[in-house]
Amino acid sequence: MISIIIPTYNEEENIAETIAEVKKRDKGKLISEIIISDGHSTDKTVGVASNAGATVVVSEKKGRAAQMNYGASIAK
Repeated sequence: MISIIIPTYNEEENIAETIAEVKKRDKGKLISEIIISDGHSTDKTVGVASNAGATVVVSEKKGRAAQMNYGASIAK
């Protein structure tokens, strides 16, 4: 199974569509989870991503690399 980790920061406008596209392309049903690793967004990214069916975590540190590492640390 595969975990998809998406680092975000203020992606409220696009994150639901991104999650939907990832789910749509999983034709082999290999994705076990979609993790949104957020860098303390100031918009509604966290709520929108959660409502779209992703697991959402807020990274302790900012920056894409730190967010990816944090997401990987909680991935199944």
